[in-house]
Amino acid sequence: MNLRNFFIKWQVWRGKALDIWSKSPYPANVLSNLCSNGFRFEGVLCGSMEGFLQSLKYQNIDKQRQICSMKGKNAKNMTSTHWQTDQIVWWKGIAINRQSQEFQDLIRRAYQAMFEQNERFRIALMSTRGMKLYHSQGEQNSFKTILTESEFCSTLTEIRESYDVLHNDTQQRKKRLYFDMDGVLVDFESGLAQQDEQTLKEYEGRYDEIPGLFGLMQPMPGAIEAVHKLNEHYDCYILSTAPWNNPSAWSDKVTWITKHLDDVFHKKMVITHCKNLCKGDILIDDRGKNGTSQFEGEWIEFGSERYPDWNAVLDYLIPIKK
Repeated sequence: MNLRNFFIKWQVWRGKALDIWSKSPYPANVLSNLCSNGFRFEGVLCGSMEGFLQSLKYQNIDKQRQICSMKGKNAKNMTSTHWQTDQIVWWKGIAINRQSQEFQDLIRRAYQAMFEQNERFRIALMSTRGMKLYHSQGEQNSFKTILTESEFCSTLTEIRESYDVLHNDTQQRKKRLYFDMDGVLVDFESGLAQQDEQTLKEYEGRYDEIPGLFGLMQPMPGAIEAVHKLNEHYDCYILSTAPWNNPSAWSDKVTWITKHLDDVFHKKMVITHCKNLCKGDILIDDRGKNGTSQFEGEWIEFGSERYPDWNAVLDYLIPIKK
């Protein structure tokens, strides 16, 4: 045993530190990347953090999704070293330099998503308050591993401490922000473009009643990126309306959110024809119908002259600090 490992064991014995390992007692085992802490990240199902990390080594998107969904030990068996040659990893078809800040930001967002969605992981991490986190079995060389001990432990520590700061300081309470879907997050016209002439003629004047229509729609330009940015500053929810005479629209909207934004809106969706009944600070909607104009907070009219697109909304809601 080297001097560092001896020191870590001594700190653990004193209750001053935690050495994270899959075979250690709780909470160290739950914090291990091998633990089956499932979550969704940017629309991709992750069976464990190990699955996500190992998937970054594969360029093929289908292969990446397959590995992402795996539990810890099965995912670890999919390890590869080919990425080490040029230090390029992949996420959803985009090449990322392993040594870049872009990579660090990606890792941070993934752990944050797991922390917010997986209660077991969140409770385990918060139970380590006041402890120094170690992963003595981890690799130290960032050119040889997808995540070093230092990167792993510093990320968990940052998330833990940020959570305490946010929840202990009432002055930092995030404002509640609601997003409408149709015409705001979702491009309604993109769904109509995929319908045949007969269907359009049959449902003329009531296109929103076309079965399965909402599941075919594409995101509005810039919507996905804007939501992720706003989610860093606001407590975000979906507040939408579904046609009463189109039952599939209700489930289609859930399916759309699951596909595109489940990491933000997982179980944070409200379907209602009376939006004014929901308490909150801001509502982004393109129309004043269904209670929007009577909303108790601020209504940001998306598509208006003042807020024609997502860039305008972001400029208003996330002003640049000078």
